[in-house]
Amino acid sequence: MFLTKFLNGADHPYLFGPGSRKLNNKPMQGMTTKSLKHHKALQPLFVIMTGGIIFVTAYCYRQAAKTTDINWAKSKDLGDHMGYYDNRQFKWFNPGGHDYSKMSDIRPQYRE
Repeated sequence: MFLTKFLNGADHPYLFGPGSRKLNNKPMQGMTTKSLKHHKALQPLFVIMTGGIIFVTAYCYRQAAKTTDINWAKSKDLGDHMGYYDNRQFKWFNPGGHDYSKMSDIRPQYRE
């Protein structure tokens, strides 16, 4: 009851009547397809920003899905989920040409 009274209180001519705030708050230039077609200078900016957003989203997904910093398995012992990367390449690129299939065999084993 209090919430409906509060929401109905917004029915004021200052907000919705003639010369109101609602009429002043129109979409900005370039935010609709009609205005984007008209302003040719905004089109490359729109494409570059969209590409940047896609790249950042993909990078955040990769960090959440592939890095060892996030433990999705929720195991208390970090060695359990870190063992997934035994004898595997963690990085995208391998410029040094290292053979990761035998890499964890030569490192010291601290767990027994």
